[in-house]
Amino acid sequence: MAEPNSTHSIVITSIEQNVWDDIREHTALSLNRLHIEQLIEPTFFLLHQLVTNLVNTMHQNVFKQIVQVDFGFGGINSETDLNALFNCELAEHGDKNIANFCEVNNFHILLSFHDIEDAFVSISAPSFCSDAFLLSNKMIQTLGYQFQEQTIFEGSNNFSGKLVKNEALQQAVVSPTLMTLQNELNSSQAIFSKLSYSVVCFSSIGTIQAISPSILAQLNLEENNASIEIFARSISIHFYNDVIWGMALQEPDGKFENYRVRIKMHKNTEKSVLFNVSGFSDSNSTIHTLWQKITLDGGNIDNLSEGGILNEARVHNITRNYVPQLVEKKAREVVRLGSNLLSNEECNIAVLFCDIVDFTSFVEQNENEESVIHILNSVLRRVSFSVKKYGGYIDKFMGDCIMVLFRSPHDAVIAALDMQKHSYDINLLRQRAEQPKLQLRIGIHWGKVIIGNVGTPERLDWTTIGDVVNTASRIEKCCQPDGVLISERMREAIELAEKMDFKYGDTFYINVKGKKEKLAVCYAYSID
Repeated sequence: MAEPNSTHSIVITSIEQNVWDDIREHTALSLNRLHIEQLIEPTFFLLHQLVTNLVNTMHQNVFKQIVQVDFGFGGINSETDLNALFNCELAEHGDKNIANFCEVNNFHILLSFHDIEDAFVSISAPSFCSDAFLLSNKMIQTLGYQFQEQTIFEGSNNFSGKLVKNEALQQAVVSPTLMTLQNELNSSQAIFSKLSYSVVCFSSIGTIQAISPSILAQLNLEENNASIEIFARSISIHFYNDVIWGMALQEPDGKFENYRVRIKMHKNTEKSVLFNVSGFSDSNSTIHTLWQKITLDGGNIDNLSEGGILNEARVHNITRNYVPQLVEKKAREVVRLGSNLLSNEECNIAVLFCDIVDFTSFVEQNENEESVIHILNSVLRRVSFSVKKYGGYIDKFMGDCIMVLFRSPHDAVIAALDMQKHSYDINLLRQRAEQPKLQLRIGIHWGKVIIGNVGTPERLDWTTIGDVVNTASRIEKCCQPDGVLISERMREAIELAEKMDFKYGDTFYINVKGKKEKLAVCYAYSID
């Protein structure tokens, strides 16, 4: 918790910095103080948008300076050429090189959260970023805030201002009411016209009986019978099979919802429009369908597939268990904040490796007597329970080994000790059944990692890389069966931030492949 009348500052030079949890926490503290806690989520969205725009603007201007001045490419003045070089740099190296230049040359975005007056955050940025503030003006006003530009000292190259609570713009909370039938019809008509909904009526054999001119206009078609014929031929045969002729086999007044149909643009087959279609069949077997445009696609036309959304949900339910937990969580967060890409992220994290001792030999000796997959899954299931219980994320399974990430070093150790407790329980049962032990060894290291995209566009992993990962793996290899071996850096991180509810063994040193100096480690034990 922040101290009264204090300021908490966050310095940002890269979108890949792990600053969002910190920003969310202090946004919540400030808005609670201002008694507008109901605005926490939209305000965090606003700050995310604002910081992203400021950093992107700063990086583009800094990159322009590097290219034109430092590299001597003064002849490149075209914004198109500069943007192409900038995007190439981001694709090849991320924003790390540009962010390092910003740090060295004191270019940064500064957020300062206050505990006084009506201001909840001050924002400072290089003066060439001032236009980026304008991109968020509408949302600032919508949420009832005001951006007050602050006086800059003479000679300063920064632009600064603060977001304050504007009482005049704060919207009163209004209790919801039930709409009358007439109001509902009026709203429906307004929605229909504003959102460019279209109606297409089919006979039970699939011929078009009536069509809204608006759908023809969206496909660059003229309003005539020839265009209606072109539209009918453009509809996928799957739509006729699944919907039109499928409806003929159902009871009268049948209905369908959320079926996606892709129609290629007339005279521009590289583009297509994806529609969401719902409808019903009346007593005369006429099928009334409502078409809503979802997206106009260019080169990426296969990202959203055709067919029923229910089928897509079924596919998602099958594949989601194969997607790392952190990826799914991060993807949901990215979408909620209005983006569509997982960016690289640099942060401090605890990396845990756990594997089953001599499992390869066990497989060779027992493949004809026991279900090896069943036994492996039984052990990993217990390990996963501990991971979930203490807030970890499974990065990947590698045979009998599992790699797990924890934001808190303390929770990583508690989870590891819980894993060993489950292992002890499993081996008690195996011992009674006169089966060999399956012991775990666990190694944990703490430090700065990069979580980012590794691979090609056809097959990407959003995974953790860096020396911390390699070191954690090698610590695990040096661990004794049934042990939890942690680095001295882990121990120091825990002692700085957390209360102690487990104990340590004596520190000793191990040789780690790829490192000149020996690594200080110790074992962790449960107090009981």
